[in-house]
Amino acid sequence: MKLFIDIGNARIKWALQDDENWTSGVPLVRGRKAFKDIARPAWKELETPERVVVSNVAGVDYEKSVRTWVKRRWKLDVEFLRPEPQCCGVRNAYEEPDRLGADRWASLLAAHALCRGPAVIVDCGTAITVDAIAGNGEHLGGLITPGMELMRSSLSSAAPGVEADEDGQQVSLLARSTGAAVSGGILYMTVSLIDRVFMDLQADLGRQTRLLLSGGDAGRVQPLLAAEPRLEPDLVLRGLAVYAEETAECVS
Repeated sequence: MKLFIDIGNARIKWALQDDENWTSGVPLVRGRKAFKDIARPAWKELETPERVVVSNVAGVDYEKSVRTWVKRRWKLDVEFLRPEPQCCGVRNAYEEPDRLGADRWASLLAAHALCRGPAVIVDCGTAITVDAIAGNGEHLGGLITPGMELMRSSLSSAAPGVEADEDGQQVSLLARSTGAAVSGGILYMTVSLIDRVFMDLQADLGRQTRLLLSGGDAGRVQPLLAAEPRLEPDLVLRGLAVYAEETAECVS
């Protein structure tokens, strides 16, 4: 059994793979908690895994705390995914490959394995990231914008009194209150960004190009998109599984 962990800015997602069986765990809220205080209740009953493979965007100090907890709990060394110039059939487009986020790199590995053709990957999380990959595994580059919550908080900070509806899930085209107008504007900005970028990339890469959507706000965005995305909530974790399979012989 392998344990895959995706440490994001706001949440920790995880999954277990035992041969062909895949089990997605309940996402864990990071907040300001130490990793040990999150991991202990989540995995106290978990038997010792063969490998622990991690994507981490929370920084070096957090990485150290993950290493320490896993070592003490299971006597295992954590394997952190590092962006490389090339891996698992994917070629990194960054001039400095190690500057690409580990989560984006994992998503690219997963997209190439899942689609075997051109794909556009959009993650709607703390930041909205867009990456494109050609059918031959060449990463073409990407985009990063603030996520929906960051847009809301930055607008509220810059314009006191202008706040989004916190619980307004249903958004009409035109709002009749300031809060609903903010929520609707942010949602449609996000939808417009994804649709336009995908349309432009599809024109370059071909009609067979797939759109893969992940991240905490993906469910809100998906119904409004003109494109027909494939919702992949475990895309980063699936990329870790691709990497684990590719490197199985190296750790056996």
